[in-house]
Amino acid sequence: MSRTSYRRSTRSRVVLAALLAASVTVVTLDFRQGSGGPLRKVQDQVLTSLAPLQSGVSRALSPVGHLFRSVGDIPNLQSQNDKLRKQVSALQDQQNQVPEMQRQLDEALALLHEQPWNAGHKLGASVISEGPSNAEWTVFLDKGAASGVQVGMAVVAQAGLVGRVTAVSPASSKVLLAVDPQHAVGARLTGSGDTGVVSGKGQSDLSFDLIGVTTTVTPGETVVTSGYDGGIYPPSIPIGRVKVARRSPDGLNQTALVQPFVDFNKLSLVLILLDTRPVKLPGQ
Repeated sequence: MSRTSYRRSTRSRVVLAALLAASVTVVTLDFRQGSGGPLRKVQDQVLTSLAPLQSGVSRALSPVGHLFRSVGDIPNLQSQNDKLRKQVSALQDQQNQVPEMQRQLDEALALLHEQPWNAGHKLGASVISEGPSNAEWTVFLDKGAASGVQVGMAVVAQAGLVGRVTAVSPASSKVLLAVDPQHAVGARLTGSGDTGVVSGKGQSDLSFDLIGVTTTVTPGETVVTSGYDGGIYPPSIPIGRVKVARRSPDGLNQTALVQPFVDFNKLSLVLILLDTRPVKLPGQ
């Protein structure tokens, strides 16, 4: 600190001390003389001079008072902070669920759209689990006999063929998927109208067999159900699209590889066609 600053600081302290001493003296004398004493005017002038100083001290000490009050409120502030964090977390979870909820809504609305092949009585169902065996491709639905589901009924999704019901309990049902090797369905090429049989390969693609050797099979051609299944599958249910076709080893017909329209790895909502089931022939 420079000598000049030190002198100014010392002078300020001396002046402040003098003012305080004068204030005490005036107050003491005026108290003894009463409100009408001759020093009343002097006291008022001294107090007026000290007022800015008192105001400055009050402002300087105000943050300290706020600090002590804030320290006392720390537990309450922490509790409020925890509540706000939980509310923010809950809102973030809800926001993250919006896209999935919107997807499910769009899927449900599309599934309910009337198609020629899903006309009649039908029942919406949700996939609740996949089959436990690696040797079969099946799923379980949350609707069963109590809802009118029977063995043999066809199951479809918004994109097309899913499979058929093979087992039923009061509250659930088991569906054999079209990709299972044990599943077969009469099919038709939409381009030529030629028919054959589509069966599962245990993978994502299907096999379209018994196509006439002279039939022109075009890659990208749509394959639909033919309706030749004894009442299980109505005609014109979309199955998939031809990827490639080739002659069978015996040269008597053709086989086509078909990519299904339904993504069996993402099944969630389906329709059970309640009017479909195997037709019982006389004597059965």
